[in-house]
Amino acid sequence: MKRIISFTVGGAVVVSLVFAVAVSHVGRPGLGPKVHAGKQSQTRYTITDLGVLGASFSGAPAIYNEALTARSKRDDDEPAQINFAQGKIAFEFVGQATNFAPTLSAPLGSAHQYGFLTVVRGIDNVFTGSPHNETTAVFTFFNEATATESITDGPLRIVDRNGTTTIYLNTAPASFANPDSFRSGIPVLTSTLHQQAVNTPDGTFTTVFANTILSTKAFTINGATFRLGQTGQTLRATVTGQRNGTPPPNAHFGGYAVGAGEE
Repeated sequence: MKRIISFTVGGAVVVSLVFAVAVSHVGRPGLGPKVHAGKQSQTRYTITDLGVLGASFSGAPAIYNEALTARSKRDDDEPAQINFAQGKIAFEFVGQATNFAPTLSAPLGSAHQYGFLTVVRGIDNVFTGSPHNETTAVFTFFNEATATESITDGPLRIVDRNGTTTIYLNTAPASFANPDSFRSGIPVLTSTLHQQAVNTPDGTFTTVFANTILSTKAFTINGATFRLGQTGQTLRATVTGQRNGTPPPNAHFGGYAVGAGEE
């Protein structure tokens, strides 16, 4: 069966991969190309423009297998680069949050925020199967954040937090019953985060994130090597959520992130 991969090169000089690129070939069960007797499977690359790199894969990626590995870039194996185009949605996500009481090291409290990516620019499908939820997600994320400010403004409570975000190439089904399962995969991108959450009396909240990429790691899926983002690139995310009256978790949320250029 012939598989076609199309790339759209990103604004800079690098070939923008799709945040999905990694995802696409990423691991969805049974994605490896079929090889018929006397023939080799063919992969066709098409450069469409110098905008955002997009990768589209027919079929579902298989990530829970030996074909998925993390490694450093080699001179003879340049990874396809996935950059986040300024002002364009890079990915969408769904998650939950667990808040922790104040401690000596975090006098205003801290939080873990975790979940999975539901859309990645340039990829048709970022799930290994159905239903589309945390158990079939190709990418997961985990935020560790410490509150730095808490201000009351009439009925509103505004909380600022700093911390880190890590995006993982998932290697086993995640579960919201076990938050740590969202960080059990292969880390492919780490960034700093600053967030401002605006909480309302009815339990709803909106949060804005500013992230700057600290590091990325090339990884291989079914023989193709990819890298998500570049050090110094920035993302801006917007989240809408609802606090949970009977935790855990303390909140449910969804949102999206857009590229914001480089620092």
